[in-house]
Amino acid sequence: MGRNKLLIRSATESDLQAAFRLMDELGYPDLSIARFAETYSSVQKHPAMTLIVAEDGGEIVGLASVSRRPQLRLTADLITIDELVVADSARGLGVGGALLEHVKAMAGNLGARRLELETNRARESYRRGFYIKNGFTEADSAVMRIEYEFDDK
Repeated sequence: MGRNKLLIRSATESDLQAAFRLMDELGYPDLSIARFAETYSSVQKHPAMTLIVAEDGGEIVGLASVSRRPQLRLTADLITIDELVVADSARGLGVGGALLEHVKAMAGNLGARRLELETNRARESYRRGFYIKNGFTEADSAVMRIEYEFDDK
């Protein structure tokens, strides 16, 4: 894989299976393909969402899901990387950095005040300082959540 062959582009419907495979590699092996397909379509159609893939020689080797929303406290838009995943076979080859550079440029072009993401400290990318090396700083904040169950049928 060479960086000169890497293409960052908008995801299409035909990328669904590759996106599903990448989410499995990210650590979500129990996703329902039916619900995933429905959500994938929703993300693609949502005006505040952008779904991009990294393609190398016709193979999808990375994916990023990005959302944009205005924030009162920022008096501007906040861009959030909701998912960022690189295929196991392509890690360490610059794919993640290329996806991040694309999203950073997109955030700048949109006039965003902040670009952020949430990651797990146990992830390899966090432990090796991937995001710090790519210009992010760790915020002193806590993520609070309530999770709801739903029937996958």
